[in-house]
Amino acid sequence: MVISFYSASDNDSDLLEALHRQLASTSVTHIIEPWSDNTDPASVVYSISWGAPDNFFNGMKNLRAALSLGAGVDHLTSNPGLPADVPIIRLSDAGMGDKIAEYVLYAALQGHRQFDLYRKQQQQQLWQPLADIDAANYRVGIMGLGVIGTIIADRLHHSGYQVSGWKRSTVECAYPLFAGDTELGAFLKDLDLLVAVLPLTDQTHGLIDKRIFAQLPAGARFVNVGRGKQVNESDLLAALDSGQLTAAVLDVCETEPLPDSHPFWTHDAITLTPHVAGPTQIAQSAQQIAESIQLIESGKWPAGLVNRSDGY
Repeated sequence: MVISFYSASDNDSDLLEALHRQLASTSVTHIIEPWSDNTDPASVVYSISWGAPDNFFNGMKNLRAALSLGAGVDHLTSNPGLPADVPIIRLSDAGMGDKIAEYVLYAALQGHRQFDLYRKQQQQQLWQPLADIDAANYRVGIMGLGVIGTIIADRLHHSGYQVSGWKRSTVECAYPLFAGDTELGAFLKDLDLLVAVLPLTDQTHGLIDKRIFAQLPAGARFVNVGRGKQVNESDLLAALDSGQLTAAVLDVCETEPLPDSHPFWTHDAITLTPHVAGPTQIAQSAQQIAESIQLIESGKWPAGLVNRSDGY
C-alpha cells in the first residue's frame, strides 16, 4: 500500500526525504512515493500534499485520509477530486507558528516604532524625531485566535503589546476575546493594528472589506498572514488611499504569484512578501505527519483532524 506525496513548493525533495526518515521510525509499513501518472490510485491509502492538481485524487478509492503539508486546508477542500467523506488532517503549527509570530512582530514594530515613516523621512532627507509610542499603549487585535493565532498573541504580549482576539465562537482565552459578528465592531474600534490569521472558509471568503476597515480607528494598520481571498483588495486599496489605513503588510494575496500589473507592487503604503511568513519547517512537519499516520493506523485521530463543515 502506498502513501502518495505531492508538493508544489521548492523544497519537496527535502520534505520527502524527511518523511521517509520519520515513517521509518514508526510502525507504519506503507511505501511513500511521489505522485505521478504511473501511480496506481487504488493502492494509495494516505495522501500528503500541498497544491495538488485537480486530478490528484482520481481513483483513490481506498484513501483513508488526506494530510496537508500546511496549517491551511483550502487547497484540499477546494480540490474537486477529493471525496467529501475522506478525513482531512492539517498541520497544527509544526514550528510555523513561531515563524509567523516573528513576521507579525516585525509588522507591529514597523507601526509602533514608526520605521516606515522614518524611511520616508530619510528619502526626504528630513532629520525629525517622531513622538514616542509606548508598546503598552499599542493595541493589536488578532482575527483568528486558534493555535497559530495564540502563538502570535503570546509573542506580542511578551513584547509588551496590548493584545486582544476575535473568533467565531467563545473559548477560554488568556486575552480579551470578542466572539461572533455581534462583537466584531467592539473588537475593531480601538485597534492600532489588525492582524488576520483566519483560515479560508465560505464564511471568511471576502470577510475583510470596507465594512471592517471603516470600523477601525483612522490611521490603523493591517497585516494579513491568513489567506489572500479573505480580503477585498479594492476595498483595501481604497482604505489606504483615503488614509483610513496608514499601512498594510501583506504576505498573501488573492492571486499568487501576484500579477505584474497589480497595484500592490508599487503602492507606497504596502509592504509585500511572497507567502513566506510561515515557511514549512521540514523536520517538525515530517514528524507530525508521521505521528498522525501512526495514530490513524492505531485507530485514533490526531489533533489536526479537520471539521469539514467548518473548513478547519
